[in-house]
Amino acid sequence: MTGRDGTKGNNRRRMSIVGGAVGAFAAAAAMATGSAVTAAPAKADIDALLDPIIQPIITSLSDALVGFDPAAAADLTSWTDSLLASLNSLDVTAALPSAAEPAAALAAADPAASSYTLPLTVLGGTEPTVQASIDGTSNTLLVDTGSSGLVIPWESLGSNDFSAFFNLLSLGLPANFGESGYSGGVDYLYLVYNNVPVDYGDGLTTSGPTDVAVFSWPTAAGSPSSFEQFLSDDSSTGILGIGENTGGPGTSPFESLGGVTIDISNPAAGTGSLIVGGDNPFTGTATLSGAPSVVSWVSVDGAAPQQVINDLDSGGATGALPQSLFTTSEYNSTTDLVNPGTTISVYADQAETDLLYSYTVSADNDPFVVSGSDMDSGIEPYLLGPINMSYSPAGTGTTIFDY
Repeated sequence: MTGRDGTKGNNRRRMSIVGGAVGAFAAAAAMATGSAVTAAPAKADIDALLDPIIQPIITSLSDALVGFDPAAAADLTSWTDSLLASLNSLDVTAALPSAAEPAAALAAADPAASSYTLPLTVLGGTEPTVQASIDGTSNTLLVDTGSSGLVIPWESLGSNDFSAFFNLLSLGLPANFGESGYSGGVDYLYLVYNNVPVDYGDGLTTSGPTDVAVFSWPTAAGSPSSFEQFLSDDSSTGILGIGENTGGPGTSPFESLGGVTIDISNPAAGTGSLIVGGDNPFTGTATLSGAPSVVSWVSVDGAAPQQVINDLDSGGATGALPQSLFTTSEYNSTTDLVNPGTTISVYADQAETDLLYSYTVSADNDPFVVSGSDMDSGIEPYLLGPINMSYSPAGTGTTIFDY
């Protein structure tokens, strides 16, 4: 869900600031550029940092509880104050920050197993999702090759706010914390936990890391008011980031299993599979360096192809294309949407000998036209055939088109 400068659908850029105790100027600079900033907070700063994050949650829960049991509300506040005070003993200078989270530990899964097949459903024609049980609570996760890491709001840890809050506290102290966000949506503060059991089905279970968003705010007028609302607009409760060469801030939960394949075998019905681990189950027709960001050549209505960096972003909804590819007659300058009937062809080479995918724009899949020189594919290439993404080489990855 990277590379979107507009606000339609889910085309979002992930930004991260790891290790939250940074100066205001450095934080603002990082948020503007999407770069990572790291700084270790002093021991006493952890209480000061987490207190404004946790207290709004406590206030909301206490206000709801006081009408039923004033004593319980007081106990909740007192208990939380004690917890925050105890954080001063945490030696965060030794533990924080880490520029990248470790790969998820496989709890019940066997790393040597050939593969795990997870049912995949495309909601609304643009949102590929899988089901997972996170710390015992059922969640619908947006499968996003354009980001890295499992991210959920704290509310997704339980069936209601009370159970979710106490489940969050039961996880103990976080291993890390940071700030992140998506363009066109919300920014949020998150805590990193390495002990959250996640059951994806078919025998695949991981234990972390999981980024839990505990405080969020809209990025612009008209944006969702919270991370939870941001996700509910897509009928999902979390984001399963499975890319390799993305902005982070985490790593794919499936990093140690070698790779993933998105196979939307029935686009009309919006169903298919997320195949985790094992060798590519299909016969590759084109192999590119990078996963999801690759070098591509794009032709609009048969014009000479131009080179772009293409983010093959399954979570990018209908995608975004740079304005330099178009003439003014090929897109609507008022809505910044590509006109229906326009043909977009994406090649692996300038000579147009290796066609990766091609489609004709309609009112249902019209991408945005944006400034800059990069593009976001959106879900379109995944609707046209299987795509395999390998986590090798580390930090770069490899993408194999299987059609």
